[in-house]
Amino acid sequence: MASEWKKAKDVLHRLNENGFDAYIVGGAVRDYLLKRKVADIDIVTTATPDEVSRLFSKTYRMNNLHQTVIVKHGDEKYEVTTIRGVTIIDDVSLRDLTINSLLMDCNGEVFDFVRGQDDLFQNVLRACEPFDRMIEDPLRMLRVFRFVSELGFDIDQELLSIISTNHERIQDVAIERVIKEWIKLLKGKHRNLALDLIMSTCLFKSIPGLELTEQALDGLSNVKSLKQSTDTVCLTAFCLCLSRINEQYLKNLALSNEQVKKIQARLFYYELRHKKQWNRLDLYDASIQVAIDVENLRNLYNKENQNIAQLLEMWESLPIHQRSELAISGRDLIHALKKNQGPWVKEALMLAEQLVVTGQCQNEKEVLLNAILEEG
Repeated sequence: MASEWKKAKDVLHRLNENGFDAYIVGGAVRDYLLKRKVADIDIVTTATPDEVSRLFSKTYRMNNLHQTVIVKHGDEKYEVTTIRGVTIIDDVSLRDLTINSLLMDCNGEVFDFVRGQDDLFQNVLRACEPFDRMIEDPLRMLRVFRFVSELGFDIDQELLSIISTNHERIQDVAIERVIKEWIKLLKGKHRNLALDLIMSTCLFKSIPGLELTEQALDGLSNVKSLKQSTDTVCLTAFCLCLSRINEQYLKNLALSNEQVKKIQARLFYYELRHKKQWNRLDLYDASIQVAIDVENLRNLYNKENQNIAQLLEMWESLPIHQRSELAISGRDLIHALKKNQGPWVKEALMLAEQLVVTGQCQNEKEVLLNAILEEG
């Protein structure tokens, strides 16, 4: 991270020496002051995107709406955004929260034009002209609670009141943006405080796509910390708190087909684990990662869970771990049985997998072909 900061300040210096104001802004400065791990370093400047692009050899435009250019410096990438308004002060006053409006120059000096440091050290989430800030991008209402979840801060009463009376405005926000904030909120250390406030302000009734209920929020509050969970485990844990889940619901969350399949697999085997322990065939069908995630989910819900080391040992003992490792292929079956291709090929390969995984047959071509012939 020290290298990332140094290179970011190099970018600032290049902009400064060409006559432009430039600062590190937002979450990086906030987290630096809080002594938290800094994820990304963003830069704000008086230079236009074209001027930024002329100053750096490796750039590309990211966002025409917010005038953002990605600058690559060494092996680091930085979002460099042109100020909104006439001055830097105009820009920081238009940001979502005061704690995200702090600036740092190339010498490491922090500039605060909105009392953001006071709010930071008093543990308060506040916005400049809060009604305008929340209305111009209603997703910010959910972001406020995401920061509650991450930081455990209080919400300024005026801001909280504005969210309570205007929560319906979030209904038009794209679900893709909602999901990103929702996952971050669920992983926060102070998640339950955020969920309580989402319920008390009735924001949960208006968040698009999630179909939240008081029962679902209550269920989430009983789940152990999701902080270290992957996004897939986090979303699966959330789905387990809802009254009904199907493929269409998951697709409506704007998840990729791959993510939908991952969540469906974990939901299926989570339910299966209510009935029985893992066996060799179930473990093979699921994959070791799904099995580990399912056991982690059971732990999150305070259910008995199998030892991960034992699961890994069982997985390693399997003679094969995927169909491509079978000693026979569909072509082998068609040739040996002298039958046309059809659904029977898939069924025969599934039988071969079962026979090998359960130890009923060696993973050898002739042995498997004879076994399948005997099965008819």
